[in-house]
Amino acid sequence: MRKLFLIATSIMLMMPVFAPVMADNATPPGLLQKKIRNNVRNNRQDLRNDLKNLGNNLRKTILGRYAVIAHGQVTFIKGTTLTVTKSGKTYTVNTDSNTRFRRRFWGSASLSEIAVNDMVNVFGKYTDTAQTTIQARMIRDLSIEKRFGVFFGTITSINTNTIVMQTIARGVQTVTVSVSTRLINRREQTIALTDLQVGQRIRVRGMWDRKVSSITEVTQVKDFSLPVINTTPTPTP
Repeated sequence: MRKLFLIATSIMLMMPVFAPVMADNATPPGLLQKKIRNNVRNNRQDLRNDLKNLGNNLRKTILGRYAVIAHGQVTFIKGTTLTVTKSGKTYTVNTDSNTRFRRRFWGSASLSEIAVNDMVNVFGKYTDTAQTTIQARMIRDLSIEKRFGVFFGTITSINTNTIVMQTIARGVQTVTVSVSTRLINRREQTIALTDLQVGQRIRVRGMWDRKVSSITEVTQVKDFSLPVINTTPTPTP
C-alpha cells in the first residue's frame, strides 16, 4: 500500500507542472521541452529516493521479525549452531545462553541432547533479510520423548545395575538403577537388587526415554513377586 501511495503521489506532483508550462505561449518549444524533461527527471529521482527509504524500512522490519519453524529436521550440528530444514528451505539456527531447550513433553533439555535427524520446533527472531538465519529463544525437540512415568512388566534379564523388563504397554525397556533407587517388595519392605529374579513382576518409577527405550533416574522398583506366596497346601491331621 505504501508503494502505491508513493507512486500516486509522484504522479500527482508531476501533473501541475505541465499545465502552466503548456499554457505559456511565450515559451519557446525547445525551452518548454527542457523544462518538462527536468521536471520529469526530478520527480523520478524523488520516486527513487522514496523507494529506497521504503526498502530500508522493510529490511529493518524483517530483521526484527519473529521467526517460527514447526516440525523442522536437524541436518547438521556444529558447536552452538544447528542447521534445520523445512519444506526444502534451510535455516541456520544460532543458540546462546538465553536459549531454552525443551523435550517433547516440555521437560527441560539441553543442546547436547539434540541429535541429527531430530524433529524440532524453533522460536526466535530473524537476523538477516533473507530470513534464513534465526537467533533462537526456545527449541523444542519433538524426538526427545522423556517423561517421568510408571511402568509394569516382567523381568527378562538382570545385570550389575540394569534390569531388562518386558512392559505391558511399552515393549522391552532397560531400567538403570542407582544407589538412590529404592527397592521394595509387595509389603513395602526393603530388598536388594540380588533378590530380584527373571520372571518376577515389577513396577518401575523413573524417567522414560522413548527414543532409546530406557528408564533412568529410577526412584523406585517394587517387586510384586516377593515375598513368595506359599501355594503348597498345609496337610491336616
